[in-house]
Parts: sequence; structure tokens; C-alpha cells
Amino acid sequence: MVSKHIHLLKDLALIDESFQTSHLFRIKKKIDASTCDAIHDSDLTHPVFVYTPQQAPYIGGEFELEISLPLDYPSTTPRVKFRTQIYSPIVDESGTVSCLPILQRWLTYPMNSRSLSDILAEIDYYITHLEDVDEPHRPTLLTEWKNDPVLFIKIAEQQTKESAKSQKR
Repeated sequence: MVSKHIHLLKDLALIDESFQTSHLFRIKKKIDASTCDAIHDSDLTHPVFVYTPQQAPYIGGEFELEISLPLDYPSTTPRVKFRTQIYSPIVDESGTVSCLPILQRWLTYPMNSRSLSDILAEIDYYITHLEDVDEPHRPTLLTEWKNDPVLFIKIAEQQTKESAKSQKR
């Protein structure tokens, strides 16, 4: 069972290493490859991460997101969905994120150069660098950010306070 998911287990270990010091992302449910019996396919194919942005207007919020991985990962494009509501042009009303360049071009990258940590890094980049967003899920939010950034920040901060309360670890 574990051998079939070895690429994914390596990716999850890399995430722990990559984001350990920044605390941007953490895996909500740790997976221990040494206890094969305790690993369920759903734990591996739907890992849940906690995203703790380090920039305004999301500071202080903790956002859960799930990455749905096909059983033939990384050969097929993963799907990303925020479980916690976030006020961002790159996330649609249902929480889906598919407008990231890495997801749109997933199949064009060599298989050994695609990883979950790259997806997470790109999520953080585009959440906090709206000036680089070309194809938003919610164009009205991007227009709001461009035309009235004070209003955008106010609404995003309020939604973060209401929806993304910090969890005690």
C-alpha cells in the first residue's frame, strides 16, 4: 500500500521540511509511513493543510485547504479547495482554486518536477501578490482590489476574523 503512494509520502515529508520554519503550511493530520495499517487511501489522496498567511489582510487567520489527489498522482492534476472561506480573487465562492499557473500547466511539467509544496507555495504567492493574478476566479474582487484597495482589505480582514479563527494546536 505504501509503495503505491511513495511519491506522495515524499511530497508530504518535503512539505513538513519546507514550511517548518515559516509556519505557512502544516499538515493537519500527520501521516506516519512506518504504520502502514493506519494509513487510509483517503488520508493520502485528500491531505488537509492549515495555511497561516504572514501578510495582511489575512494575518491571524488559519485557513484549511484540501488537495484532492488522483490515485495516479502526480500523473493527473490535483484539485485544490479551501475548506475555510477566504476573500480572494483566486478562490471561487465554493473554495475551489484552479486558476494557479502550476495547476493549469501541470501536465506539461516533467513528472519529477511537480510537487505539493510547489502548489502550496504558489497559493501563498498569489493570495498575497494580487498584482500578478491574470485569470482570477472572481474578477470582481480583483477589480475591487485594484480600484479600492482599502475596501478590499477591510472586507478581507473582517472575513478572516469571522471565518479563519486561529486554532489552538
